[in-house]
Amino acid sequence: MKHETMDQRVAGYGFDADKLMARRATIISLLRSLQKSLEQNDQVSDGPKSLAEKKNWAQEAGIKAVVGKTRGPKSKLSHRGVQLAKEIHDKFSHEANDMRMYNKYSSPEELREPTKPKTMSFKEFRGYMASLGRPAELKDAMDNEESWSMFFDDLGGLVGGRITEEAMVKYRQQIEDEHGLEMDLLKLNMNVIPKDLNKWQKNKECFSRIDYEGVCIENAKLARRLGKKKAEKELVWEESGKCEEDVIQLLVADCGEYYTYEGLMNMLFVMSNFLKVMAELRKRFLKKNEFSNDIQKSKIDPEDKGYVYRDGFLAWMVSGREREKVGQYEEWLIRAKTGVVRWMKEVGQVMGNVRMDVEALVGREILTPRILGGLKMDLSRYDGLFLVGDDNEVDEGMSVRLDFSTVERAATAFAEMKLPRGCGTAICIDLLTRSDVEPAELKLCVRKINSVLKEHFDKDLSKLPLFHSWKVYSHKSDVDNIEVVRLALCFDRTASIDYALRELDMGFSFVDLLTEFQAEIKCSLNITDLFDSKRVSLDKNFHCQGNIGLGFARGLLVKVLDEWILKSEEEKKFADHLKSESDRMQEDYDERTRTTHPVNPEFGRIRIGVDVTSDTKTGQQLETQKLAAEKRRKTMWRLVNFLRGTKGSLVETNFKNIVDFLFGSKLVKSYLPAWLKEEFFVTQGASTLAWREYSKKLKAYMQGMVDEVFKNEEELQREAKEEERKEAAALGGMSELQRRRQQLAQDKKVLAHKLESLGIKMDPNLLKKEVKTLTPAEMRKDWKKKQFKSRMAFLKMYSSVQQACVGVNTVTLMSGTNKFELGFQGVDLFEVAPEIDMEILDMLTKGAGGGRRR
Repeated sequence: MKHETMDQRVAGYGFDADKLMARRATIISLLRSLQKSLEQNDQVSDGPKSLAEKKNWAQEAGIKAVVGKTRGPKSKLSHRGVQLAKEIHDKFSHEANDMRMYNKYSSPEELREPTKPKTMSFKEFRGYMASLGRPAELKDAMDNEESWSMFFDDLGGLVGGRITEEAMVKYRQQIEDEHGLEMDLLKLNMNVIPKDLNKWQKNKECFSRIDYEGVCIENAKLARRLGKKKAEKELVWEESGKCEEDVIQLLVADCGEYYTYEGLMNMLFVMSNFLKVMAELRKRFLKKNEFSNDIQKSKIDPEDKGYVYRDGFLAWMVSGREREKVGQYEEWLIRAKTGVVRWMKEVGQVMGNVRMDVEALVGREILTPRILGGLKMDLSRYDGLFLVGDDNEVDEGMSVRLDFSTVERAATAFAEMKLPRGCGTAICIDLLTRSDVEPAELKLCVRKINSVLKEHFDKDLSKLPLFHSWKVYSHKSDVDNIEVVRLALCFDRTASIDYALRELDMGFSFVDLLTEFQAEIKCSLNITDLFDSKRVSLDKNFHCQGNIGLGFARGLLVKVLDEWILKSEEEKKFADHLKSESDRMQEDYDERTRTTHPVNPEFGRIRIGVDVTSDTKTGQQLETQKLAAEKRRKTMWRLVNFLRGTKGSLVETNFKNIVDFLFGSKLVKSYLPAWLKEEFFVTQGASTLAWREYSKKLKAYMQGMVDEVFKNEEELQREAKEEERKEAAALGGMSELQRRRQQLAQDKKVLAHKLESLGIKMDPNLLKKEVKTLTPAEMRKDWKKKQFKSRMAFLKMYSSVQQACVGVNTVTLMSGTNKFELGFQGVDLFEVAPEIDMEILDMLTKGAGGGRRR
């Protein structure tokens, strides 16, 4: 007999869906009347009595009719299970996710708006069931949308024909005994730990990383002070459990939150008070339980100024605290600042680890000049050509070119670049200046950049490994002999590639490994045409050509990579062998204990070879780490085998236009964001309109920041004048003799401090300094003043750079005699960047008036 669905049966009877729903409502009403009549006649004695019990009983009856089971006490989810059930609901609410993505990229204002509660449709629920491999779980309820709606309406979680998070939680509670939530999460490739616990663990890992970086910095200082041999006994390689307040902005940025200076100081102040309250509560608890032996001493000292403790920080981050609201563009700047610092630290750490691995291979005489010397002449060359549109139309427009070259003497090259002595590696960013810029404007631009970098980057840069110094100055470009503003970041001579290879003594230099490298991308449009012309249509006017040429010693590179990967696999096998041996020893120990103590087999149990990583992570996280490591290993072997098997290649790709390139391939199209449509490239002037709309919002934001800074400065000036007036009034009420005595007392204190510095003993009463205790309101006022001062400095730097510079000219990386230079042409970013009116701040700074220009 052929199986018929519910829709086919309904169609066979010829019933209308609306009439069926009306008939269903009538039957339910009659059944409820019958139940009420039976209750009045005492025919139903074990049914539900209250309204809540009736509703619960009805829901359980509906579930029982569909899944064939009732809800028991064991099937109830914990509060963590409720969170995970809501995460499943969020994962399969695709329409809500797409709407949030659209809001994110459409405008910054919509991103700040609160989103509506997410709901799941019938089609999305079917997708959820299919992902679990149980499409026929709700046989009768899944035939059509009407029966599905009836089922979840009886469950009590249907809004507008879509199920809510609460309905998903109730549904998961009903089926928990039959289909465990944890197993379903693993089938869906989701984390079995809720998001808040994942967040807590991420915060802990971020704190440990910052803590360990601080320990490494202290070890480096100790080694420089005592020498490597003497300092070996005093070096510390364990986390201290605390970090300095100077790195708190980077720490919270690693945790995914971004704060201004004012927000950070306010957070630290409130957190300190929070920890003090916790310490007082702990003291009361200790006093009540002073005879107990299980009391542990707290590792947090709330009175220790200048440090943030791990346990207190983690407790604060997961507490119900109020988070600072930071403007979108200001948040981008903080994210860029902390991201650059974190990237430089991670690059330094990776390069240090690679160098240590290569040193170990050299120490084992696996990589020696005798072995590597004959591989220098095994050269390979790879070329690539990429073309979009017509290659005859790409002569004038934007271009980016990357070249690798060498210099004869590194010291001479660094001196010509006006870099400090002792520099081994330098990263230089050159800003091209305008042809009509005045020397005073250029000096002002350099001074403004210096002040901002000193405030925001100086402390972080000084903590980088092998850091030497940084410098901002005007200089004549080495290529075009034009004036540029140069930002130079310098590292000491031990950071040089030549120094590292010479110290390793493998018998080759970097130029032997990389013989040639050049890459160039040329575009038919410059940045002004792209963002300031309404006649441009990207599918017709945009033409792009890119080429790359790479030559290197293939045999040498393959040999080094091969041995490096094999070393990591050897270490992994050795660690697995140690773990298996420790497990075997543990089994032998447990077996002997069970023999000697049959009553208490856990007597004196110990653990051999405790793995901290395994103890602090779940099985799913460890499995995910293993899969990621295995994927990286296979990728590295594929790369090595590709280089070993190919001596050279030439790859050419050609596309008719940019629309064909982006939307002609399903693979490329799948990586594009949902908001990027084909109409954007076909419509004439679409890029200009989009840029103007974005610039308008950015300019309004920055101009609003200017107005806020102006109002704050006006308020500060009024307060300063009011204090001067009060001080003058107080002095006016004194007699001439009283004013002289006050001035004499102040002069005595100044003179006493000078004589004390010369070694002359003075009266301690004269040396006492007046310590002014600030109230919380005064502290917040001071933080706000510094924050607005920082904003003013950034706005003035932006305005000065825009007036003096055109855009980025070159970015140069020079390490020893090796030089990588990235050159830009036609990328005049400051020509199209929004311009802000700084006249009111200039007037306020010069004291030209307190009135505001209308």
